Amino acid sequence: MLTSYLAQLQSNPGWVAINVLVPVLLPFVVIVAVAVATGGWRDFVQMFTKSIDGGQLFWVALGLLASTGYEAFTAYGCDTEQQEYLSWVLGLCVVGAFFCSIYIALNTIQTAQKQKIRKTVILISVLMTATMCYCYPFIHFKLPRC
Repeated sequence: MLTSYLAQLQSNPGWVAINVLVPVLLPFVVIVAVAVATGGWRDFVQMFTKSIDGGQLFWVALGLLASTGYEAFTAYGCDTEQQEYLSWVLGLCVVGAFFCSIYIALNTIQTAQKQKIRKTVILISVLMTATMCYCYPFIHFKLPRC
């Protein structure tokens, strides 16, 4: 199963680049460009840590969850044999998006009050984004097309 998944990724590099790599990596590429133009390596490290500390990856995870949920929702009517599986995928995406929204709100409040964001929240944002970077293409390639 993993071999066919990796084969799908290799045969669809444009889809993976636009739908997974751009949302995840483009903000960091912009940080690199700004850091190089302004102050170099030290500014890059500071901006990079500031963006991760602020929980910005929850926004990426939220977008990937929405895309995965949309894939499941559109495939729901096409394949009656997988409707239970698709219901679970859609439900988990909604729950994940709800928790991401809560974390975004909490991080915004903590940032506004000049409080430090907890390391566990940062770890959750990284893990959630990494998980969705795997799950979104998996769901996309597994589901039937109408």
